[in-house]
Amino acid sequence: METVNPALLKPDPSSPVPSSCVPAISTDVSRLSVAELREYVVSVHNQIDALVLAVDGVATGACELDHLAAGVEELSHQVGRLQVKAAVRMESVVQELKDSQTFTPRRSRFRSATDRLSQVLHVNPAEVQKRLDVAHAVSEAVAPAVADAFAQGLLTVGVAARIMSALERLQPAIEQLSPTREEAEALKRKVESDLVGIAVSGTPTAMERQVRVWQHQLDAQGVLPTREVKREIQGAFFKGKKMGLFEWTFRLDELQQEQFLTAVAPEVNPRTPDHVVGSEDGVVPLLDIDGHEIPVAMDESGKPVEPPKDDRSLGQKRLDGLMHAVTTALSTGKLSRHGGYQPQVVVNIDHKTLLDELTTHELFRSDAVHSGPMNPMSIRQLACNAELIPVVLGSASQVVDAGSRTRLFTAEQRKLLYARDRGCTFPGCTRGVDRCEAHHVQEYSKGGVTTLENAAMVCSHHHHLVHETTWRIQMRQGVPFWQPPLDEDPNQPLMRNLYFHPEKAGQLALSA
Repeated sequence: METVNPALLKPDPSSPVPSSCVPAISTDVSRLSVAELREYVVSVHNQIDALVLAVDGVATGACELDHLAAGVEELSHQVGRLQVKAAVRMESVVQELKDSQTFTPRRSRFRSATDRLSQVLHVNPAEVQKRLDVAHAVSEAVAPAVADAFAQGLLTVGVAARIMSALERLQPAIEQLSPTREEAEALKRKVESDLVGIAVSGTPTAMERQVRVWQHQLDAQGVLPTREVKREIQGAFFKGKKMGLFEWTFRLDELQQEQFLTAVAPEVNPRTPDHVVGSEDGVVPLLDIDGHEIPVAMDESGKPVEPPKDDRSLGQKRLDGLMHAVTTALSTGKLSRHGGYQPQVVVNIDHKTLLDELTTHELFRSDAVHSGPMNPMSIRQLACNAELIPVVLGSASQVVDAGSRTRLFTAEQRKLLYARDRGCTFPGCTRGVDRCEAHHVQEYSKGGVTTLENAAMVCSHHHHLVHETTWRIQMRQGVPFWQPPLDEDPNQPLMRNLYFHPEKAGQLALSA
C-alpha cells in the first residue's frame, strides 16, 4: 500500500500561487483532483502567512483588535472542521482497504487509521481519536446540538469532544433516573443543549464547571453506580511516588464513603473528655468549679503557656485517621490471614543504620517487605510500635535481632501509662489514649529502656513530629515535657499537656 509523503501536504513558500485572493473551489467536487485540493491548501496557507504579517503590523485599537481576534478564532474552528473531515475520510479509506483484504500488516506499517494519521501528521493518537469521535457524533446524529454548533464553526474539536465525553459519563445516571427511554433521551438533549450554550457563550472552564453542576444534580437524586461503572472506575489506584510521598486515588461507593468518614472523623474533629463540653471546633476552655479558665499547657515552672498550633491540613488529618484505623486493625489481629500468618509490618535494617543518625550523603540499608527501600528514620519510628517485627542485620548481613519482644511495653505497663497520661502528652493535644502509641523517650535502638520513666503517650501526628523534627521530650518527675526546636522558639521552654489533667494544674508532677 502506498504511503503518503507528509512533505506533499506542506506548502512551498516558493510556489507561484497568487496571494491576492484564494481561488474558488468548483461546486462540482467530483471533478476535483487531490492535486487541485493540495494546491488550494497551499494557497490558503500563503494567505494565512500574509495575514500573520498584517496582524503583527496593523495599526488598531483594542475594540477593533477584539473583533479581529474573534475572526481569527473562528477561522481556527473552521480548520478544526477540516481536520475532522480529513480524519474520518482516512478512516473510511482504511476500512475499505481492510474490507477488500488489501490492507495487511505486510503491506502497511500502520495498524489503523488512527495510527496512520498520528504518524503522518505527528500528533498524538488521542488527538486523532478525538477528531474521529467528533466526526462520528456529527455524522450519526449522536449529539445534534454539538453537531450543529460544530458545523457552524462555534466549537473547537477539543470542546466538542469534551462535551461528548461528558454526555457519555452522565448517560448511566440519566438512564437510571428516567422512567422511560424517551424521558432519558429528552434529559440528555437538555444537558447537551445546556453544555453547548455554555461552551459557545463562555469558556471551556465554565463548560466543565457546568458538567460538575449536572453531575451533582443527578447525584442528589439518588444515583447508584451500576456494576459496569464500579468495574470501570471504583477502587484504589496507585499513582506513583511524588516528592517522597506515595500517591493513591480512591473511588468509593456510599457505604464505603460512610465507613471512611467514620474512621477519619475522630482525627478531623478530635473528641473531648466527658467533663468538657464540645464546641464548633471541638474544644472549649476548661473551667474549674469557680468558673476560672484552666490552662491546657504549662511550662516546667508551672506557668501557663500557649500550646503550639496543629498545622496539619485537612487532608493530613483524614490520612492520619485512616492510618489509625489500619494500625488498630493490624494490632488487634482482626485482619484476614495471608498465607497462614497474621498481617504484620516487617522491615529489614542493618545494625549500623539503625543506631546511627543518617546524613544526606550516606547510603543506607533498610527496606520493607511491600514498599521496598525505606528511610531508616521511618523504621526508627516504627520501632516504637508493638506490631513491627524488625530484622536487624550485622555488617556481614547476619541476623542480629529478629523481633525481640523485650523492647515492647507489657500490658501492665500500658495500663499504668494510660492511667498516667490519659492521652497524647503534646501540649494542648486532645487525642485520647485510644488514638495514641507508647513512645520510648530515649529511643530503644539507642539504649532506651522499656520503663514508665522512659515512656510517653503520643498520637500518630505528634509521633511523626518527634521523630522527624527536633522536637524533644524530657521526663521530669514522671511527667513528659516537650521542648520545641530552636527555630520555633529561641527560649525552648519545656511544656506539658494539662488537657487531660485539669485537676493537676497546680501540681508539677504526675505519678502513675
